[in-house]
Amino acid sequence: MNKKLVSILLLLAMLAPAMISCGDAGDTTDNDTAADTTVVETEKETTEEEYRNSISDEVENEDFGGRDFIVLGSDEQDFGSFIYVEELNGEVLNDSVYNRNLTIEERFNTKVQYTEPTGGYTQSSATVKKSVQGGDPDAFQLASFHVVENAGNALQGYYMNWYDIPHINFDKPWWSDSTVNDLTINNRCYLAVGDAAVSSIAQTYCMIFDKETILDYDVPDVYETVRAGEWTIEHLQTIASTMGRDTDGDGTMDPDTDFYGFLSNAKSNLNTYLWSFDNMICRKNDEGGIDVTYYSEKLVDLVEKLYNVFHETNGIAVTSPTDTDTHFLAIKAFANGRCVFVNALLSQTITFLAEFENEYGILPYPKYNEEQANYMTMVDGNHEAMGVAKNGNNLEFVGKITEVMCAEAFKKILPAYYDVSLKQRYASSPDDAEMIELCVASRVFDLGYVFDNWKGCSFYLQNLIGQDKSTDITSHYQKNEKAVLKHYEDVEALFFAEE
Repeated sequence: MNKKLVSILLLLAMLAPAMISCGDAGDTTDNDTAADTTVVETEKETTEEEYRNSISDEVENEDFGGRDFIVLGSDEQDFGSFIYVEELNGEVLNDSVYNRNLTIEERFNTKVQYTEPTGGYTQSSATVKKSVQGGDPDAFQLASFHVVENAGNALQGYYMNWYDIPHINFDKPWWSDSTVNDLTINNRCYLAVGDAAVSSIAQTYCMIFDKETILDYDVPDVYETVRAGEWTIEHLQTIASTMGRDTDGDGTMDPDTDFYGFLSNAKSNLNTYLWSFDNMICRKNDEGGIDVTYYSEKLVDLVEKLYNVFHETNGIAVTSPTDTDTHFLAIKAFANGRCVFVNALLSQTITFLAEFENEYGILPYPKYNEEQANYMTMVDGNHEAMGVAKNGNNLEFVGKITEVMCAEAFKKILPAYYDVSLKQRYASSPDDAEMIELCVASRVFDLGYVFDNWKGCSFYLQNLIGQDKSTDITSHYQKNEKAVLKHYEDVEALFFAEE
């Protein structure tokens, strides 16, 4: 069973205190990273804070002499406030970051710092290259920025194998299971996802729905639908198709003006269905290598299914793929009361729904069908993935502080983030707490996406459905197959190169 989901279900059960059923029962199939579903019972009532703090990071304190621990990010992502803040200001997220760093300072006599070169993530990569080639351990200790860009640094051989970093324990709940199950090949892992990279939580794709407006329709309890394993794309299509209204009375439906049952942005919101439907780009094979599993009969079917949902179903639409505001059109429509369901990032609840008058709920992305064992989702490509550069750093220092940063983020920052995401309803709304945890537990970090580096096939689906409005995935893939396979051969070679 997924170790993080075990912890999550225990936490929720303790908070209830009751018996909680989460998703559909059954073992994982080809992918162990998605959330499986098992009923957990507990007789002890405790608080969320007590539960999280009860898990030891097992790292011994050490005096590092006041040395700074520097995290390298990138200036266009605006995730630095998850790593470092200057002072307490009474805001729950800010103060949780400050207190996490204060704990580290008190235990290790080191201060967490954050640096981001001007010019975006390409300049962050340039900093990595310069640090490695110049052997400069003082430039930074942890490189944590845009996962698709950062993969290029790993492919160029700039990063250490995480399994060679002391004190890192991927069995702990503050590390994504996918780090082991998908990003580890041949006992090597060059990019890891831990809770210190809060953007890997914040940029998780989920479904958001208007809990008050949905009462106007004869819709079964959507939380129970999720728990029963029946939250599928077909179910969503059926209920959303009854909700559309031509509110401006011009005789046509327009996602810019009319009311919809379900709206989606045209970019990665659509791409996420590739993983939501368990169609991984790459999977590990029995020999321990990598198989490119992207193209199949299932892919052809899911493309046709999505085309039917978004282009042939009343009450459902995709927003413009060319608008300068394209990444936010759907969530803005939801915030303005123009749809019931929307695909969105978890972070967008904070950005766009702080003033939302109605109460909203969070759900996982729908499954391909009821036979699919688990709910699954992805994290937008601009999230952080963490690498340790080969720049001569003290690995004891890097390992201890990174492990504790992740552990203390799990204990202090994530509960605060969840609470703000739900407008301070996390502890008081068991349904929504359960669903937000399910979304996070079901994140998949597909090796084929993480190491796409804009040379793989990760973005075909969003362009085909959202921009081209086509179902011809076969010819599109065939035209690019040779280059795609060559790229993933290079990725596999990274994990089997002589050290």
